[in-house]
Amino acid sequence: MSQTLHQLAAQAAQLQQALAGAADSMEQYEYNLQGIQRCAEQIAKCVKMVGNNRTAALSARDTRKVMDQLEAATNELMELLVK
Repeated sequence: MSQTLHQLAAQAAQLQQALAGAADSMEQYEYNLQGIQRCAEQIAKCVKMVGNNRTAALSARDTRKVMDQLEAATNELMELLVK
C-alpha cells in the first residue's frame, strides 16, 4: 500500500512538472502571437503607405523610412515564427 502511494506521489510530481512546462509554453505562444499580430499590422501599414497610388507620392526620405520599418517588422516576424 505504501509503495503504491509513493508511486502515486511520484506520478503527481511528474504531472505537476508537465503542467508547469505546458503553462510556460502557452505563455511563450501567446507572447509570440501578439508579436506576430503587431508585425502583420505594421507590414500592412507600410505596404499601404508605399503602394497607395491614390495619394501623393512619398518623398525618397519617407520611402526609406517606411521601407526600414517594413524590414524591421519582417525581421521581427521571422524571429517570432522560429521560436
